[in-house]
Amino acid sequence: MAGSTGLSATAYVVLGLVSIRPMAGYDLVAYAERSIGNFFPLTRSHIYAELEHLGQLALLEATETAQRDAPTRRVYQITRAGSNELQRWLDGTALTEERSRNLFLVRIFFGDRTSRERLAALLDEYEAAARTRRDLLAALVDRLAGRPESVFRRSTAMFGLRHEQAKVDWVTDVRPILLAAAAPQEKTLTARRGG
Repeated sequence: MAGSTGLSATAYVVLGLVSIRPMAGYDLVAYAERSIGNFFPLTRSHIYAELEHLGQLALLEATETAQRDAPTRRVYQITRAGSNELQRWLDGTALTEERSRNLFLVRIFFGDRTSRERLAALLDEYEAAARTRRDLLAALVDRLAGRPESVFRRSTAMFGLRHEQAKVDWVTDVRPILLAAAAPQEKTLTARRGG
């Protein structure tokens, strides 16, 4: 939902990230990827476009520093107007129902058209990816433990950790049911040919 300034949610997220501490664009990209990117992915191009736009609106300001063997470094920091705008958005924006597209679940929904072998491979891939993300988030949660200044960021990492564990648990629960209901590969091929 856009605010009164016409900013997108992405712009507010970038504004919020810069409010944590002044950062150069490439530092912000890396920080976004390992933090908020776990639940609100941002591309490099989105971040740089929003930095430029927020600067034009005087919600961010940039300090340039010449570097000997690299391009000029631009470090962004939030302005008072930016801080006020971010606060207004955080305090006043209504949350909407979350809906996202999930092609994995689409494939499961149409699982009666998928061979048992392919279905098993899909479940294996999904579970492996969830375990990998779960383990990365668990390490992040551990790193942030005991750091009072990180309690809010640790809480979002804990949400991600539980979400990924729920995926692993779901696969464990449904795997035997789905594989029992799925047709062997040769039967699926025959059905597709109309025989």
